Amino acid sequence: MPRRRPSHSRQAGQADLGATLVGALAIALAAAAFGILVNHFSSRGIPIIATGGQLPLPPGVEAMTVAQARAALDARSAVFLDARLAEEYRKGHLPGALSLPPDSFNEKYPDLAEAIETAGTTIVYCESPECGDSILVAERLKEVFAGRICVIEGGWGAWLAAGYPVTKGSEP
Repeated sequence: MPRRRPSHSRQAGQADLGATLVGALAIALAAAAFGILVNHFSSRGIPIIATGGQLPLPPGVEAMTVAQARAALDARSAVFLDARLAEEYRKGHLPGALSLPPDSFNEKYPDLAEAIETAGTTIVYCESPECGDSILVAERLKEVFAGRICVIEGGWGAWLAAGYPVTKGSEP
């Protein structure tokens, strides 16, 4: 029995499918390249390759170790801001820390402004090195506060790992 040759319509259909897949791949690659480019130049860009360390800090914001933060707490030389959600704050926070999640900044900052400005140094923390909430709060603070702003390296997790004191509840 002789072999059947594919018809031209079948070949044309395969060619159309191949062209469609190539086009879709080109669009996906262009979108990914555009996203990487926007991320690179964004002030809130995230690192493409995880370094296991603290996220990049905005200009004018300093990194602070947990040992330095503990010394500032003991000396009462700074005000501490917990950038985590209110529920996380209630479960545990640094003694004396004030709750200021980024989503509540506009609402809560006016009530905290006097304490922040009087202290001169503000130390912000969130959950971990990968958490960006402390950086968001620090960026907002830079807009309204001329004093020293620091972010605790490692955040709440590093504080707990060091065995430093913790307070629970909705009050500082």
